[in-house]
This record gives sequence, structure tokens and C-alpha cells, in this order.
Amino acid sequence: MRQGFQQKNIVIIGAGFSGILCAQRLEKRTARLKNISITLIDKNPYFTMRTEIHAAATGRGKPEGIQYDLAETFADSPNVSFFCDNVEHIDFENKVVKGNINDYSYDYLVIAAGSQPNYFGIESAEKNALPFWTYDDAVALKKHIKECFEKAAVLSNEEEIKKLLTFCVVGAGLTGVELAGELAEYIPMMCVKYKLPQGFTRVLCIDAAPRCIPNLTNKLSTTCSSILTELGVDLEMNAKVKEVKPDALVYEQIGKTVEVPSCTVVWSAGITSEDITLEAARTLDSRNNRIVNLETLQSSDPNVFVIGDNMYYVAKGKDYPVPQMVENTEQSSVLAADNIADLITGHKAKRVYKPAMHGCMISLGAKKGIAYAGIENLFMIQLPSIPAQLAKRAINCVFLIPVFGLGKALPIAKHEFLAKRTTD
Repeated sequence: MRQGFQQKNIVIIGAGFSGILCAQRLEKRTARLKNISITLIDKNPYFTMRTEIHAAATGRGKPEGIQYDLAETFADSPNVSFFCDNVEHIDFENKVVKGNINDYSYDYLVIAAGSQPNYFGIESAEKNALPFWTYDDAVALKKHIKECFEKAAVLSNEEEIKKLLTFCVVGAGLTGVELAGELAEYIPMMCVKYKLPQGFTRVLCIDAAPRCIPNLTNKLSTTCSSILTELGVDLEMNAKVKEVKPDALVYEQIGKTVEVPSCTVVWSAGITSEDITLEAARTLDSRNNRIVNLETLQSSDPNVFVIGDNMYYVAKGKDYPVPQMVENTEQSSVLAADNIADLITGHKAKRVYKPAMHGCMISLGAKKGIAYAGIENLFMIQLPSIPAQLAKRAINCVFLIPVFGLGKALPIAKHEFLAKRTTD
């Protein structure tokens, strides 16, 4: 590689899975070059393992296994600078990212800002439902559940007790079913602690789709439904939310309006891009609030790459865009970094993104799960429940340890395999 060329600035917006991996890959690819600056920006000072926040809501997930300090992660990276800042605007013409604290000039920009909850225009849901997207949301939910039990423990009115102890999860996608499974195991433990009959409790999971996790196969969806039902979760499909009241969930199902008295409605019904991506999508080619990618993962602006949840890319031979899942974030971040490294060294960005999905693994409580694994379009096998749960935990370790270093190996492994749920 050539040295001594003009300063090149790469700015990455978002320090989720894709942003972190892209920064690390870029640093590795440009390690022999001088005058390279990689700037990673996120509005939070920590990375959150979002695929594990359901465990934090029920006392099974601990902070050291879910959140990782970003400044510490990149402390020994000479070419990567992390800034905790909220990006408000991108000036594409002058190549400047504008944050609350600083402005950041770039030669190449990577948009990896991630997602946020989508309330689909239901104002009462945004106002009254509990969001479930961040670690703080999970901690707040755990506190809320405890408060519901504390209130119920001193009441004598059965209807009021049932309302306090009815927990509704809106959304039966990956996050929703994982949370429902956790709650189904956690609520009976809380009943024992507060000496309340389990007959007063209910865990309800609803979705407008005809089956849970509709992006998986019918067989896996049926398996998921069966496990949740065995755990005691009431699943209601084809159920469209009409209103979320402070003390009730109202939905429509096959032409009938149903009102469920409840003080807890948790929203995990869908996601949309972060605000900065939505703003960028008004300038760049976009679709469904995601930014359209070329096969090199460049956007309609050749100096701007888009990876992870923010990308809308339809691979050759496919009729649908890449899924907003971890495996896509990992693969897209590597290819984008490699193409940027090529551009910096005077070559063309000619690497073509060919995503290869190898399966999906979902926890349903601490002991059960569903999973399929293999090679897309060739073969996929469904794993039994316990191996599926163990495989998910092992893969989390495989991903996290190289990213955050061997110093985090013990906390990560301890969280994945030894963490026990508490009712504290």
C-alpha cells in the first residue's frame, strides 16, 4: 500500500454491531497507511447487545454481559476515535456531519445509525405503551413489573389485581416472542415472592400477522407457538392494535374489538430507521425508510456507504431486501470497509455484496429456544429446543469476544451460560 498521501477522513455514524465492526475492519485494512482518521460517532457511550435485553427485563441479564463501554473498546486503537455525540444533520454537498457537540468532515461516510421503535402512527401507543428497544427500557420494565406486584400484593379486589398482573406484549417478531418467553418464566417467580396466586396473572402476546415470527418458516413458527403456549403465553394473531390506554389494550381481531384490562403494554411491534437516517433518506435514494444500496454498498452518493439495519439491498436472485438481522450487519460492515480501503488506496470499489445467511436462533425463556442453521438456498436444519438455546449463547460469545477483547471473555461467557434469574 502507498504511504504519504493526503489525509483521508472516514466517519461512521452509529456504534452498533455494524458500526463497530466496520471501524475495526477499516483500522485493520489501513494499519500500514499514514494520514488515516476513522471517526466513530454514537449518541450513547456504550454498545448494547440488543439481542439480549429481554433477559435484562427479568433479572437474568446483567449489565456486564449486555453493555460495553465504547471509549474503552477503542482506547488502544490509534486510528479510531470515538465520540459520544448526537448527529442531527448531514451536509452531503460539503461532506460534513453535524452533531450537537462537534462537526465532522469526511471523505467517506458510513451510515450505520440503527433503528428505533415504530408505532405505526398510533399516538396512544407512543404515549402509553412501554418501549422495548434499549437496555434502559429493559431495566425500566423490570422496575415496572416489580411495582405492579407490590401494588397487587396489598389489594383485595380481584379484578384490580388481575389488571395489575396482566402483561401484554405487542409484537410477535423476534424481540416480542423472546420477551414473552422470559415473562412467562419470570411472572410465576414473582407470584411466589409476593404470595399471589398464579391464576391472577396473564402474559399476552399479540400481532397483526397471521403467525408469530412470520419471516421464518411455517414449521418454525408453529414450534415457537407451541413452546410459548406450553410456557403459559396467550398468543393472539391477526390482532391489530387500535388503542393503548393507561389501563387497557384495545385491539381488533377478525372484525371484533377486544379490550384487555392491563397496566402493562410493552411495545415491540416493529422498527424504523433512526431519525438521522430518515433525514438522509430524503436526499439519497431510499425505500421504506431505508437507504437503497448499490452492490458495492454505496448509496446514490458514491462517498456514502450504508450498512446494517439502514440499508435496503436486494441481492441478485432475491425478491426481498436483506433482513435487519445481526448476520447481515456483520457481513455488510466488512464489505463496506474493504471497499472504502480500496478507494483510499486508489483502487475502485468493486467488491460485490453477496450476503449469505446461515440461520436464526431465538431464546424462549432461559431453557428453551428455536433455531435453524445451515447454508441458505442449499440446506437448513431445525435444532431441538435445548441445543438451539445453547447454540445462541455460544454464537454470542463467538461474536462478542473478538470484538471487545479477551479481557471481556469471562464476563461474556458468565452472562451467557451461568447467569441466573433473580427477583430482586
